Amino acid sequence: MSDMTADSGTPLTSTPAPAALRRQTSPEQMKRQSRRRALLSVIGGLVIWELVGQFVVTNPILFSPLSKVLVIGWTQLTKGQLLYHIGVSASEFALGFLLASVVGVFLGFFMATSRRAQDILDPWVSFFYSSPLVALMPFFLLVFGIGLASKVAIVFVIAVFPILLNAFVGIRSADAHLLEVAAAFHCSRTQVFTKILMPAALPFVIVGLRLGIGRALTGVVVGELFASRAGVGYLITSAGQSFDTATVFLGVLIFSIMGVVLMEGLKHLEQRLAPWRKSVAEVR
Repeated sequence: MSDMTADSGTPLTSTPAPAALRRQTSPEQMKRQSRRRALLSVIGGLVIWELVGQFVVTNPILFSPLSKVLVIGWTQLTKGQLLYHIGVSASEFALGFLLASVVGVFLGFFMATSRRAQDILDPWVSFFYSSPLVALMPFFLLVFGIGLASKVAIVFVIAVFPILLNAFVGIRSADAHLLEVAAAFHCSRTQVFTKILMPAALPFVIVGLRLGIGRALTGVVVGELFASRAGVGYLITSAGQSFDTATVFLGVLIFSIMGVVLMEGLKHLEQRLAPWRKSVAEVR
């Protein structure tokens, strides 16, 4: 005989809880799961790379297994050559990307807050952003020479526009209701910029910086491919001319690791500067 409620006589039945309620996952557990999946993904990719090089594409000119790439890297590291090349490329990247970040964010904010500046600069931004800027490398070599300045210039030109456009869109994405409230309370332009516009633009700026990292690394490679006597791009070029596929893969792997490390650094920076974005529900 089933149990009855005291007032309505409705039988009490034990209904199973929804799956979402039965499986409560804390944010820390979700972070650990994400790290575990990412680690397994990386390990799986590296294992596939090694197996393909050992058993599928065995021609050393066409492909090279991970183990051989690591041996070449260790050999150059012990000789001191690898750190020298990484240092040269890192300095070119750091100077060019830092300059692109400062100029891009400043011009993006300036265009978003000044109609006159937008009318003047917008055609030029569209023109240069849609142009094949890599083709300007011979021009930079003529103007700045084959030293550090020409590499910094090409990195800057390639990386600045995605940063600028994302900063511009970030300012324009500010909540109109918040701007109306600020106007109602007679907030100053400085207060509106620091309390409303900057927090709204920050996630877009971070995205622009992440896009700029990839383009800046491409700029480093392009600059060192044209004219350079040092750097990871030069290492790739010289190895490609001698059909040293393992060294080519080593250079590509170094650039990829640099990109991943910088991207993760920007993620942590965003969590520090925009902690309110942690409240967004994560997808399992």
